[in-house]
Formats: sequence, C-alpha cells, structure tokens
Amino acid sequence: MRIAIFSDVHGNLSALEAVLAEIDRQGADLVLFAGDLCLFGPRPAECLQLVRERRMPSVIGNTDDWLAGRGEPPERHREHIAWTNEQLITDEQAWLGRLPFGLRISPTGNVADDLLIIHANPHNLIDILFPSEAEQVARWGQARQSDADLGPLLAGVDAAAIAYGHLHIPGVREWAGLTLINVSSVSMPGDEDGRAKFAILEWRGDRWGVVHQRVKYDTDAESAAFRASQPPGWEQAVAALDAHGYYYPQRI
Repeated sequence: MRIAIFSDVHGNLSALEAVLAEIDRQGADLVLFAGDLCLFGPRPAECLQLVRERRMPSVIGNTDDWLAGRGEPPERHREHIAWTNEQLITDEQAWLGRLPFGLRISPTGNVADDLLIIHANPHNLIDILFPSEAEQVARWGQARQSDADLGPLLAGVDAAAIAYGHLHIPGVREWAGLTLINVSSVSMPGDEDGRAKFAILEWRGDRWGVVHQRVKYDTDAESAAFRASQPPGWEQAVAALDAHGYYYPQRI
C-alpha cells in the first residue's frame, strides 16, 4: 500500500499543481490531504476546487475551521479570513466545514497497524507535535516539547503511525511505539526550504515507512497571482517570493 499525503496548501495553486503532478508521476494507491487548504494564498477557490474535483480524502485543518466560521482565529488573521471567504462561495465554505477531523487507513485490519491522518494532533486542530527533542535543540537551541509532553496529545491513540502537517517542517519522531510523521507543507515552509513538500508512506509488512518529497514550483506564477488578486499583505508576499522563493504570512 503506497499512500501520498500532502498538507498546508494555503491557497498556493502553483505549488499544489506541482505536487499533484509529481504524485501522478510517481504513482500512489491513494492520495490524501491533511488540512489547511485556502487561507493566506492568492487563489483559495482554485485550490479548493482542484482538491474537490479530484475527490481526494481530506481532513480539516485549523484554518479550514476558521473559514467555516468556527474556532477562535487570532486577531491578526481576521483580515485574511474575511478576504478569503469573499473568494469562496457558500457551498465551498460548507464543504470545508464538513471535512472530517481524521481518517484511518488499515493495511491489515488490525488497528494496531493503522495509519491515522489528522492535521495537528489527535485531539485538536491547534497544538503542535514537534520534531524529536534532538532536532528541536538543533533547530531552536532548546527542546520546546519533551517526550513526556507528548502524553496528553497522544493519549488513547491506537495505531502504528500518525501522519499530519501543521508545523510545516518535515520529520519523523518515534514515541511509545508510535511513529509520528510530519508530512510538512505544500506552501509556507517552516524549514526555509522553499520547495513544495509532501510524503510517500508505504506499509512494509510490519511498519509504516516514509520518504519525504520536495518539489520545485513556479514562484513567478505565484507572485503574479498575488499581484493580480491582491489579498491582504500581497506586497510583502511578493517581495518574500522574489527574494527567498517562499513566503510565510505569520513572519512578514
């Protein structure tokens, strides 16, 4: 069983198209989306329509939840939310709101072998599952989340692996018999690598293996889309794309 999982598109149609083209080239038995489809990019409706037309099994992300009129978004994002909702028709907002919290893939029929797909963690849409303690120290100079801290976020999970996005950094963390797989993000990278990212997961008889994938996309086309649609903060997004090859609204 070969599964492609991507997450955190954030309205970046150029990157989404590049990721889907690469998945089609490599081949997969199943393609899944792990949440955060529209908010912050210049073409939210086009991204939603593409995922919807391809009938990909999908889960809801925190920004999808905000666009559906739920949750408590930070004040700094309310202008982006209002603009994005203006680009979506009512049915598209409702579709986002109907996405399930999680999906489960069972390669053997034994739940202990299952793959659980969620956006952030198995209990809510916000709290982050960080990389391993060693990677946290290497990346940030300290461990932001110890192994002990994971207990409340993973309590009650019966599976072999969990796949998720939200943090926008690819990685694998082992914890108490669970393999935690961050498939990273199609857009707005957290690791300063501007390429679009997804992951290929395969059941290997007794465990889930993962290969993280990185795909270049047309950043000039995305800059042009920002200039054409002019969402909030579009000038900063264009400047970041032109200078660094990626943008991250929370950081500009």
